Amino acid sequence: KFHRFYLPHPGCEAEMVTLRRPQSSTGGAPLATIQKLTISGWYLDLIFRPHHIAEIRLDGLHVRIPSQSGEGSGQPQLSMDAMPSKISIGNVTADGAELEFEKEDPKEPLKFEIHRLGVGPIAAGEAMDYQVRMGIPEPPGELESQGTFGPLQAGTIGKLALHGNVKLNGAKLDKYPGIAGTVNSTEKFSGTLEQVQVSGEASAPDFHLKSSGHAIAVTSQFHVMVNGLEGEVGLRDVTGKIGQTAVRVQGEVAKNAKFGRRETTLDFSIAHGHAEDLLWLFNRARKPPMAGIATCSGHIRVPKFGEGFLSSLAVNGRFEVREGHFQRETQIKVNELSARAQQKRVDHPTEAPEVVTSLSSEVKIEKSVAHLTRVYFEVPGARARVQGSYNLDNHQVDLRGNLWTDATLSQDTTGIKAMFLKPVDPLFKRKHAGAMVAVVMDGDIDKPHFGTDLTKKKTAWQGKP
Repeated sequence: KFHRFYLPHPGCEAEMVTLRRPQSSTGGAPLATIQKLTISGWYLDLIFRPHHIAEIRLDGLHVRIPSQSGEGSGQPQLSMDAMPSKISIGNVTADGAELEFEKEDPKEPLKFEIHRLGVGPIAAGEAMDYQVRMGIPEPPGELESQGTFGPLQAGTIGKLALHGNVKLNGAKLDKYPGIAGTVNSTEKFSGTLEQVQVSGEASAPDFHLKSSGHAIAVTSQFHVMVNGLEGEVGLRDVTGKIGQTAVRVQGEVAKNAKFGRRETTLDFSIAHGHAEDLLWLFNRARKPPMAGIATCSGHIRVPKFGEGFLSSLAVNGRFEVREGHFQRETQIKVNELSARAQQKRVDHPTEAPEVVTSLSSEVKIEKSVAHLTRVYFEVPGARARVQGSYNLDNHQVDLRGNLWTDATLSQDTTGIKAMFLKPVDPLFKRKHAGAMVAVVMDGDIDKPHFGTDLTKKKTAWQGKP
């Protein structure tokens, strides 16, 4: 349907408009459909600016972007032959529009619900302003943006200049298996479509892993480089906080051609953090198993978010906790160990003096299991070197190694057990004093079982790793 109108302004309306690529057949899916296209102008423009259109309004606009299948298709090109040099437009609006990106796999396409869109003025050789408010699907939330793009020039679309700001509200992570929370962010951007500099800040006050259910505030300030055509990101300078723990991060989000998806790789460092913040994320108990000053660094690889996030997570790093304290039940056992290792009499475990713990290790996380190597543990009067694993899914720990004490083995024990152990003291004595004994820590991380192996061969202390 099409008709002209003359009052109060000159113009025309077209209904059920279909836009197709010039090379596509009439039977193929259209690039866009418009329920009603309205073009209007001003009578004075007919006299003084005959090539100017005051307004174009698109009602019920639906744009479909086909998937980019195949390698080497290159960037889309802008041709000056298809770009008018005389016509100018005051404003284009498309409220209630829908933008749909098809995927190569059979999954549902990505759909962006555009609540409000305005672009203009539009003229050859000039940048265009835009304002948009829309719902995004990944992660589901509301996005607002204002800025400019252009001017349009012949050549690859990646050279298109743009700058502006973006605000993301209420983006839900809950749709992804494994993680949950609500993300809000504000950012500014400038550059070209293939190389956009973005700086801003983001926060998720209730971020958590679904396996543990413990929400913790996560914030970040970032400066990144984005390739808007490839969907790749270079993280140049990212600083954030997990609870009260500051984290510095560098890395990238890039395509993995082998698996046909994007991967996130990060190098991180924590100089003076809180162990309880990090343990709180992965532990399902009411309290973190340990608190103290944490220092750590390493490399993270995240092949995918959503389903399988934790099982695919790969980490290689090192951590150290100083001035650490365990939760009460575990700490009482550690206090008693320290007291006996210093040849102090303890009639009841709760009477042992409070001690501060040092703990460090190299760690490798793969398939939801943290493999701990070269673990060093120290309390006054005793130190240990162990290795083992911690399962992030069921929170079971299994650590085994050697414990060296300042006191001899019989001095570490009271009563009749000390009497029977005196003859075997020489087997466990170090060069100067004390003893060495094989130790085991296993079971649930919140209520671990501690044990010893008196048959293990003596090993000399080699110092802190």
